Amino acid sequence: MRRILIALSLVLALASVSGPARASDFMDMDICLGKQVLGRILCKDPQEINYVAKVKDNIYLFSVFYAKQEARFVVGISNNKIRVQGKEFLKLTRTIPYDFDKASKCGVVEYSSSECTRTDPIVCCSEKTDEDVKEEKFWDRPIPDLLEEDLKKALEVLPPEGGQPVQGQPQKGQDASPAK
Repeated sequence: MRRILIALSLVLALASVSGPARASDFMDMDICLGKQVLGRILCKDPQEINYVAKVKDNIYLFSVFYAKQEARFVVGISNNKIRVQGKEFLKLTRTIPYDFDKASKCGVVEYSSSECTRTDPIVCCSEKTDEDVKEEKFWDRPIPDLLEEDLKKALEVLPPEGGQPVQGQPQKGQDASPAK
């Protein structure tokens, strides 16, 4: 009996230590998804929805003028779900699945509301980091330019072949100083 109680207490301790699953690490994408989904639920233009604050990790507060007054909504973004909950007068709660593409760092939501005529998918992408921009610039160049750059780098590293000097290096037996 004692072993069972110890095992049960260990399981409960581990369950309480491990926090909720992390959603995305892209706050800008989460805010975009929150605005777009709220816009779709309320059939409003997402630009009318204001981001107010970050409540906790991946939980955001939004406000919008709705039904003759200011309404606040809490939007939580998890690994594969968006949860919207209304505050104050409008007790609105929705749980909406979404897909996150790690390669493009974009979230895609397939959601339509009966009140709203828009049915196209909602797509929000995270801003690109400096590293992403450098990589994109690298691959946007023509392949012959990439190959030529690699060839130049390889030739700079290789020693001269057959006594032929690499550009800027003196030949064997010659003085490096200019002739007078």
